[in-house]
Amino acid sequence: MPKLQRSDYDQAARYLQNANELLERAAAAQTRVLRGIIDLAICRLSPGDHFVGDAAAEITVLRQVAERVSIADARTEILKAVAVSRDRA
Repeated sequence: MPKLQRSDYDQAARYLQNANELLERAAAAQTRVLRGIIDLAICRLSPGDHFVGDAAAEITVLRQVAERVSIADARTEILKAVAVSRDRA
């Protein structure tokens, strides 16, 4: 099973940042919780103290977040992050 490259997680974090920016344009109160979850995933996928070696938990949570996002472009960015992050078996 190939290991994910560091750049894959970096790309996932960029997709999530874009999704967060799209959600910020929506009504802030309606998207606050989802943006908080996305911020945590960005932190765990980006280089730094909180980096995870295995993104399985983030993938699971982000799939659930994508189901709750009503903004199509933001949902697409989240799903792209999931696709980049998951194992390519």
